[in-house]
Amino acid sequence: MIAKIIKMQKDLYYVDNQEKIFMAKARGKFRNRKLKPLVGDNVEIDLIDNNNAYITEIKKRRNVLKRPEISNLDQLLVFQTLKNPPSNLYNLDKYLAMCEYKNINAILVLSKVDLYKDFEIEEFKEKYKSTNYKIIELDNTKEDINENILKVLQNKTSALTGASGVGKSSLLNNLLKDKNIEIGEISRKNRRGKNTTRHTELFKISNNTYVFDTPGFESFDSDFIEDERDLKDTFIEFKNIGDCKFKNCNHIKEPGCKVKEAVDSGKISNSRYENYVSLYREIMNRRKNKW
Repeated sequence: MIAKIIKMQKDLYYVDNQEKIFMAKARGKFRNRKLKPLVGDNVEIDLIDNNNAYITEIKKRRNVLKRPEISNLDQLLVFQTLKNPPSNLYNLDKYLAMCEYKNINAILVLSKVDLYKDFEIEEFKEKYKSTNYKIIELDNTKEDINENILKVLQNKTSALTGASGVGKSSLLNNLLKDKNIEIGEISRKNRRGKNTTRHTELFKISNNTYVFDTPGFESFDSDFIEDERDLKDTFIEFKNIGDCKFKNCNHIKEPGCKVKEAVDSGKISNSRYENYVSLYREIMNRRKNKW
């Protein structure tokens, strides 16, 4: 029987076969092979009784993330606010680069739009216009579910990420009226939310439609990529600019760089390019200091 791991607590797994949720334990062979079942895994299970099962096989994974440890992610909804808490475009661009590297579809969710002026929203959109990422505006004061969000989630396994306090848990509460998801207050000191999610869990919206609630993304760093020279392929707007003078151009200091020309002409957002350079140096320094 095929099922999906939707929750893990120590050595106990909750698996969903679309009809029922079973409590399961993994066979010892996984420990011997140093293979750990992850939330999001599609697995083969053998039933022990009407409520319990053993995990006997882990199906081939589409992708795996290290922090938090999850698998088979179709898309990542990256939440961003412009205030309360303030925006962090460097982290946002890091998330987007990771998605491109891992072949995960990325969607930008501009949350708490009820707090912003129209020109502030347009300025944010302009920064990402050349990327063609889908941007969804979310008003967290409304109780009804944003239809665009529901359409995006349908028949996908999705994760929500972004800093604490950006509205992820509020959206999940709206999606799952019958669930009790704790929402943290925004810290008055630093205007950031308290981390209220204590474990990774996969919530079922409808058949074949799941959403991760994923703690741990605040410690997310650049170790998803080993070589800084691979980073340029994760900034998708760089690919449509044309050929640089040098084939192996990394768009940093090289002469005849089409990407830098596009930044100067306004075709590529200056903030996107500056974040690319910062991330490039972060990866390079980590590689050089690894040993």
